[in-house]
Amino acid sequence: MPSKTLEPHIVETLRRCAWEILETMVMLTPSSVEPHVESGATFEGGMIGLLGFTGTKSGTFVVRTDAELARLMTAKMLMTEPDLIENLHEIDDAFGELVNMLCGSFKNDWVANGNQMDLTVPHVIRDGRVNINADRVNGVRSGIRLQIEEATVDIGVYFEA
Repeated sequence: MPSKTLEPHIVETLRRCAWEILETMVMLTPSSVEPHVESGATFEGGMIGLLGFTGTKSGTFVVRTDAELARLMTAKMLMTEPDLIENLHEIDDAFGELVNMLCGSFKNDWVANGNQMDLTVPHVIRDGRVNINADRVNGVRSGIRLQIEEATVDIGVYFEA
């Protein structure tokens, strides 16, 4: 099945939500935000956040970045320095909250356009690999990629068929 991209208005919603949440809640401004097409539904990396949803459509909201940027984001959210964060659970919790805020912001726009969306709690995987059941994803494998400092953050919405 050929890979499809998200509808332009969904990519724009992701872009706007990500920019707003990162600037206001994390105090980091992306240097760029671009559409990004994933090559599949398997994710590997330092930090992967997943949040499932049902409603008008069902699927998974995915946020991925490296561990160092997740540490910096945590420090910004807690108003401290990255080297003062020693407990990895703090980073996991903060990253899960970031996923929750990003998806919640996306949900607000989704619902304002006449859709329904119920969310699960976010799940955070550190240094792991996740495969979204590719048989249930309808070929949509795109989202956005943000550049922050020297790292990237990938955010995608994967709708089930």
